[in-house]
Amino acid sequence: MSLKANLQEFPGLSHQAFQHPLDRQAMIALEKVPLLPQGVSFVSSAFFERLLHIEHISDNTRVTAQQYPSLYRQYLKLAAVLDVKRLPDLYIDTTPTVNAYATGIQNYFIVLNSGLIDILTEDELLAILGHELGHVKCEHMLYTTLAQFLRDYGVDILNQFVPVGLGALAGQGLQLALMEWYRKAEFSCDRAALIATQNVESICSALAKLAGYAKNLDGALNLEEIMRQANDYQEIGAESKVEKVLKLYVLLNKTHPYPVVRVKEIRQWSESTEYAQILAGNYKQLVAQATRPSGMQPLATPTGVKCTNPKCGRVWSPGTGFCGKCSTNLRNAPTVCGNCFVVVKASWANCVACGNALNGNLIANQIRG
Repeated sequence: MSLKANLQEFPGLSHQAFQHPLDRQAMIALEKVPLLPQGVSFVSSAFFERLLHIEHISDNTRVTAQQYPSLYRQYLKLAAVLDVKRLPDLYIDTTPTVNAYATGIQNYFIVLNSGLIDILTEDELLAILGHELGHVKCEHMLYTTLAQFLRDYGVDILNQFVPVGLGALAGQGLQLALMEWYRKAEFSCDRAALIATQNVESICSALAKLAGYAKNLDGALNLEEIMRQANDYQEIGAESKVEKVLKLYVLLNKTHPYPVVRVKEIRQWSESTEYAQILAGNYKQLVAQATRPSGMQPLATPTGVKCTNPKCGRVWSPGTGFCGKCSTNLRNAPTVCGNCFVVVKASWANCVACGNALNGNLIANQIRG
């Protein structure tokens, strides 16, 4: 397998440089949905993390420098291009199902199904790998793992967290909101695949094969026909409210947008000024490491809270009620990385500035509060 010899890397790349606006909007809406804190708390548990690890290390083949070394070298290169801070484990699962996914909470891993590998060219497979690394880069992992869990096991497990009679209704709302966000997050990850491989044709052909492909059919996939098919789909509902409602209904429980729509979306973005600016080195970078106040050393905890007094700015351990320097109430103080003091979000597993691993249980508690 081989990527472009002159593949450009993007040190310090922030996911906000390429994040799709629909992804951002859906994330904001998702965080307002009931049962999200309980769901996050459950999937963040040490039990569920260990279960995922046991399932995959026992039943899949892990790709390493000694196991499928060519694929592993290209995987390392893709991660370097995207400036992924911590490399997820990579597994191959022997199954005819055409799929690949990224999962995990604190310890991420990516799985490629053999059914997918068998229908892709080498360049198309690398495009899929770049897409999955995009989930890691965008800090999607906590919510994608919860979405996968609810899809596979349903919402009954969450009923223990809420009053009887509300679980099913709230759980269904959570599941639909997660699916809505997941579909839109896929657009961001297709962009990550393009940045990682800098090969739009391979991404488009890989996505087209997800829509329909058989090795024994004559002729290669015609991407222009796929584009016309995407246009036909998008016109559905333009003149009929019934068709518009049916179109929405069919999409509701899907985790991914339709492949033909994704082909059109990534082809258009590949020709955009936004993508051209990234290639030119003009892109939003990770937040620069904060300057620690004089005399302050990294905390002994993964995260801390920062005093909101602009004349102070001291950082304290989680749970501290008042600033020990200026006595400011820290109830609404921002959560920061315990190593570099950059403000972090509750859903992040790692600090985007320094890569520091953030504590999953602590994250869940912050969301719950």
